[in-house]
Amino acid sequence: FATAFAASAMQLAAQRLPASKVMAYTYATPAWIILWELGLGHGFALLAVLPGIAVIALALILLLRAD
Repeated sequence: FATAFAASAMQLAAQRLPASKVMAYTYATPAWIILWELGLGHGFALLAVLPGIAVIALALILLLRAD
């Protein structure tokens, strides 16, 4: 159900938001999953994942900077 919901939400967003925002939120999906896991008490991701989170944050800043 989570995958179907995420795909439907991205399709709906693509119809209503500018392309740069949709792409930014698409890149943020893995970071949201890590935050959900942390919030649900499953612990934090491995340290090897942290550089990826930094790259995602940089991509979000670059894509949303113009707005």
